[in-house]
Amino acid sequence: MGSLTDEHVAAGKAATEEREEAISSMYSNQVGVSFGRGLADPFVPALAINIGASAAEIGWLQAVINLFPAVMQVPWGKFSDLFGRRIPFLVVGGVISFVMYFFMIGVIQPWQLIVLVSIQLAVGSMMIPTWSALVGDRTTARDRGSVMSRFFAVSSIAGLLGTLISGLLANTLMPGASVEQKNETLVVFALPFFMAGLSGIIGSLMILKVKEQKRQLYASPRRIFTFGLKSYLFTHELKENKPFRDLVILNTAFNFIMSIIWPAMYFTYFKVLNATLLEYAIMTVISTGATLLSQIKVGKLLDLIGPMPQILISRFAFISVPIVYALATQVWHIYLINAALGFANAMANVAFFAYILDVAPEEKKAEYFAVYNTLIGVATFIGSIIGGYLVTVFYARYSDWVLGLGVVYAISAFGRTAGAMWFFKLKDPVKYPETLTGLTKKTLRRWKRMLTVG
Repeated sequence: MGSLTDEHVAAGKAATEEREEAISSMYSNQVGVSFGRGLADPFVPALAINIGASAAEIGWLQAVINLFPAVMQVPWGKFSDLFGRRIPFLVVGGVISFVMYFFMIGVIQPWQLIVLVSIQLAVGSMMIPTWSALVGDRTTARDRGSVMSRFFAVSSIAGLLGTLISGLLANTLMPGASVEQKNETLVVFALPFFMAGLSGIIGSLMILKVKEQKRQLYASPRRIFTFGLKSYLFTHELKENKPFRDLVILNTAFNFIMSIIWPAMYFTYFKVLNATLLEYAIMTVISTGATLLSQIKVGKLLDLIGPMPQILISRFAFISVPIVYALATQVWHIYLINAALGFANAMANVAFFAYILDVAPEEKKAEYFAVYNTLIGVATFIGSIIGGYLVTVFYARYSDWVLGLGVVYAISAFGRTAGAMWFFKLKDPVKYPETLTGLTKKTLRRWKRMLTVG
């Protein structure tokens, strides 16, 4: 009897140690991958401008950045489920995608960069659904939330650190250098991009330490072909659920309007404001950092008032972006808007996620998120291409970056205003403990009592 108990204790201890080792390896993976992305990803558009990309080419670059991570998650996730494996997809997708940074160092034409980024994102997007699935495999319902939040925090900090280091490296190698000085490509971009590739490959290989249960191979050519056709037919999900359909239509249209100015923003940074790579890195760090700092507060607020007030606030807040960019004359103007919009970005991140969870049937949540992400990806793909050509047309007309970009910003501002108004059609699908008005009144009364007592 004693030996059986000892065996159970030993088995339990071994299982705990194996799980801790797996989680540790997953942390290492996230640090390496996120640090690598932070080093290079924000600077890919800057590299494109450095090698002479036109506004239309920046539009195509931004378009593929929007499209592939959203659209390719569906087939990669299905492949992972059919083969019953996560680790091979994480390793292969990671290594191939990060190797692309080495090739980017030597590009001399914008179209070459666009092709490399397309390959990188198409292959690398296999890591997104398989990573989520691996987290689900290695955690339980009791600790999943806390483990996921720690992964998110670690990867976010690593990414921000990578971006800041890239900016500092660029400033150290060539203080105050302009992105438009063509002969600086190898000097300013080579070291960060090489470090990014190395970091990502090492991080991807770290996941090999995670032991994965061997599952039966379910895939067959017939089944793969079947899911391939069905994965992108969204009519059923949109027809069967009106709240979800309304959300998808409204936010797809709003994201389309938002994405029109995304190519224009890079020309504001580097043509109008003459930002250095360090200043550009600081913009990115401020934006992401402000969003991260707001995330916890916003999540707690959502538990009280539900997603709809935050959806409305975020939509109307984003109207300010094209207005500020059109009027900006100093880099610090962008710093301010990025910091101010951290709260709105955080609201958008949690509110749309929560709304879909509220309206999606329990057995179809993954499908609903796939539909939503894919359609947003397609909308922003089209919007970015159109935006790039609009910048080209209006710059050619006025021969002035401020005026040419200003027209594109004006179009987006009017579109965002109209789009934000339509969100009043949406209603919270479930009842929450408080309303925004009621919570505001309670907070004001509490502050009034505190001031009176003081």
